[in-house]
Amino acid sequence: MIEVPELVEVKNDKLEVVFVGRGAAQKRVHLIAAIAKRLHEAGSNVHFSFVGDVEEIIPDDVKQYCTLYGNVKDKSKVADIYQRSDVLILTSLFEGLPIVVMEMMARGKVILSTAVGGIPDYIEGNKNGLLITETNEDDIVAKGVEKIQLLIENEPLRKQLGIEAYAYAKNHFSGEVFCKTYKKFLGLVG
Repeated sequence: MIEVPELVEVKNDKLEVVFVGRGAAQKRVHLIAAIAKRLHEAGSNVHFSFVGDVEEIIPDDVKQYCTLYGNVKDKSKVADIYQRSDVLILTSLFEGLPIVVMEMMARGKVILSTAVGGIPDYIEGNKNGLLITETNEDDIVAKGVEKIQLLIENEPLRKQLGIEAYAYAKNHFSGEVFCKTYKKFLGLVG
């Protein structure tokens, strides 16, 4: 269960892409840095931010045009970062369902993730998010660049994916749905 706030549209001058997570090897943050570098070199209208202990993973030349927040413990600052972002990017080797995916969907943000673990159980590619099905790291970077460029160029698609993500979160992760499901599980309602 997570809080599902009212949907608020955000207008950014650049597409705001954020990674939120640990710097563990399974997260493959170096792939996100490579995606950021390619898009920067292409002059794409995008900005990348990183939340978590990833500073040592991001190459110095990439740090110059990205925002590194480090570990953020202030919940209001985290909520602000989430709200100001357009896209959550994950390039993990394996995952369950990270809470950040649910939290970003609950704010109507587009999830762009490798199709691993529990992610495809919640993200339906081209419906409520975007999935990278490639497994080779070079292919993941190329597909990540392609999909972010698509989101930059196709604002209606970006908005629609966000609306669908929000609806999914509201129908699956909200407190109301959680309580109803839990009561049913306990046999308290029919």
